[in-house]
Amino acid sequence: METDRSLEDDEIGVVCTDCAYETRKNVGWLRAHTQVECHGCGAIIDVESRNFRRIATGRGRTSEV
Repeated sequence: METDRSLEDDEIGVVCTDCAYETRKNVGWLRAHTQVECHGCGAIIDVESRNFRRIATGRGRTSEV
């Protein structure tokens, strides 16, 4: 369980497709939310939660969503 907890705390970047600003969020926060507000331009970014399930199970790591 300790491994899962550390993955929840890992930060990854969510890159805005409108302005390319990278908003950093931890995996746990992203798994609990479906959208991220871009801090660069205010756009709403939809987050695909299945990507975070893959990270949490150790089947892959991503640096951006």
